[in-house]
Amino acid sequence: MPNADLPISHATHLVPYVRFLDRIGAPIERALEQMRLPGGLLSTPNCYVPTTSLFGFIGQAARKEGIDDLGFRVAYAEGLGLLGPTLAGKVYESPTLLHGLQTFCRLVNQEASQFWSWIVESHDEIRVHIHRTFEPGVLGYTQTEWIGVMGVVTIVQLFAGPRWQPSRISLGTRGPVPESAKEAFGDTQFLTGQPEVYIAFPRSMVSLSRYRHGSDSRFDRPGPLPSTYGGKEAEADFAGRLMQCLEPHFLDGYPQVTLAAEIAGTSVRTLQRRLADRGSSYSEVVDRARFDVASRMLTETDAPSLQIAQATAYSDPSHFARAFRRIAGVSPHEYRMQTQQRNAE
Repeated sequence: MPNADLPISHATHLVPYVRFLDRIGAPIERALEQMRLPGGLLSTPNCYVPTTSLFGFIGQAARKEGIDDLGFRVAYAEGLGLLGPTLAGKVYESPTLLHGLQTFCRLVNQEASQFWSWIVESHDEIRVHIHRTFEPGVLGYTQTEWIGVMGVVTIVQLFAGPRWQPSRISLGTRGPVPESAKEAFGDTQFLTGQPEVYIAFPRSMVSLSRYRHGSDSRFDRPGPLPSTYGGKEAEADFAGRLMQCLEPHFLDGYPQVTLAAEIAGTSVRTLQRRLADRGSSYSEVVDRARFDVASRMLTETDAPSLQIAQATAYSDPSHFARAFRRIAGVSPHEYRMQTQQRNAE
């Protein structure tokens, strides 16, 4: 599924599925490798991954494990955490349901670069629409459609209470609605095979303030994650997005160009040509990714040089220090000190 724009998503949306599959004894490491996802995904949940890989991993796992409702089951259980800590935190702080949904619509493409959502209002109804990165028929679409749908449903439940059900859920999937979804939303009308994906509810609800959920952990505000890899927004350009997808692979060693081509869904030759057309090269992308990880670790952690060298796929700290000085103009130690001084001013 090559795509010139390389859609990417935060791995926070994939991690709940990896954890679920790990708990039931599914072969996680092999499945991650097949989809060209980093092996240490559970320890780097804030990284970016190709959206095609995210779709493919979930879809393939549902097929292999025979769990037809995998997408809904995990999304429902994860609750607010499905949005990722940054987006969930901003929604959680919203004074009203309408503000929370508007916040979601404004910021969701920072979580998945080619995903967006919008609100359609009528005199008595609100519809929150979801545009997915790919169309029905792509591996994993049926399962991952529930990530977007349940993300919106959970936001409404954050304000309306855990027993709330949508008036209507419109799905692009043509297949049957999972029985688990029908049981959870027994009063909801499900439409399948639709050109538009959305949930609908009464307009009168938009002024609701946040509901007190007590001990229901699905609505707990997620804690922050370290920002070594994915704390910032998805890059706008192809080379930048490729860089972000490569960063977590440094823990497995230097990422060969063949891996980068597989991430981008293309051949090595085509990848190199696309980078050259944008005035870049693969070695420059790797250098940029290494510097991005190293500068974050120097700025936001107390990690020693050996740990940073390992996180950026250098064989020893001296090689890392020389490469960092070549780009930054100062040593890693000087860079850290200068950053600390600026922050203290």
